[in-house]
Amino acid sequence: MGQFIISSNGGWIHDSLYWSSTTSLIILNSAGVYVSVSNIDVPDKLTYNGFTRSMVRLSDGRFVIGGGTWDNSTVDFPALYWFDPSGQALSYSEITALPEYIVRQMNKAHDDGFVLVGDALIGNDIQAFVLKTDSAGQLEWSQLFGTSTYDDYFWSIERAPEGTYYIGGVKGVGNNSWDPWLLRVDSLGNEIWSFTNGTPYDDLGQAHLFTLADGSFVYGSGKPTGNGADQRPQLVKVDSTGTILWSQEYDVATHSALILDVQEIAPGGDLIACGYSTPINPFFDGFLCRTNSQGDSLWLRHYWYTDSIMNDGIGYFNDVTPTSDGGFAAVGVMIQSMSGNDPPGASQDVWVLKVDSMGCVQPGCHIITGI
Repeated sequence: MGQFIISSNGGWIHDSLYWSSTTSLIILNSAGVYVSVSNIDVPDKLTYNGFTRSMVRLSDGRFVIGGGTWDNSTVDFPALYWFDPSGQALSYSEITALPEYIVRQMNKAHDDGFVLVGDALIGNDIQAFVLKTDSAGQLEWSQLFGTSTYDDYFWSIERAPEGTYYIGGVKGVGNNSWDPWLLRVDSLGNEIWSFTNGTPYDDLGQAHLFTLADGSFVYGSGKPTGNGADQRPQLVKVDSTGTILWSQEYDVATHSALILDVQEIAPGGDLIACGYSTPINPFFDGFLCRTNSQGDSLWLRHYWYTDSIMNDGIGYFNDVTPTSDGGFAAVGVMIQSMSGNDPPGASQDVWVLKVDSMGCVQPGCHIITGI
């Protein structure tokens, strides 16, 4: 089954006055045991990676993580971080021409460069951005989207047919109201089409999208139910012209629920999605959901973090990927025990989960025995 390659953020204290975080690349073996971990160090700055699926592997075996830097004058810059094929830190590149640009996701461009999306502070307003770099991380172009009326954000970007790109985000549509936002842009970031797909309520559903083999895309989000107080995880398929092909919701409604990543399973075209829900407010858990190609649910399972010292760890999954054995690997964040800081000193950690094709940590969890 090979190794698992994970990008993460860690934290440590340089001294009594300065707190820093670092972008890391972690390699685990097939059993989930550490092989290596390497950190990028940018002098006198924090470094961070994108929120979901912001690492790519190049044809020469190197890894690139998209994210940003931040210094104690509160200035953010987009950045790219390179690691060698064995996972050791190599170099980084900051885009200092774009201050206060926060990267949410990075992906490969159609050439050997990279595309990054996120949100930027423009005056007193937050606008969404997309930018492209060359293979060395040098800025080629950038575009802003949104208005000065409400705050707007981009959360995901995928290559689309004919050298174009799909972008998913969340757009302000009224006072304290945001909707999932979908766009297609050309090779220079110019808009081809865009639309929002929300409800009369505050959706807060960031659109996390993935391009499918047929050239369309599917995005994950969260859809308000009832009077808008609760949400259900949602998947929506959209074709290359911006036409919605189907929309499906899953699970029971909880106080907050959101799909943060979705990928296509080859062959066959099934989908695997991950995210979080809030079955016991305010405690949230991670979930995985497998559907067929039409979005019909095959199974959905919830997970609490469990180890030798706790079995009620709360957290969520940012990314999920199919594995060569027919199962899935998910990665996210474990925050703490549901019972609080127990054991004392417990910290926020990377959470890695490996399941079989039915979503079982222990095979057979889907089999009903007895009556």
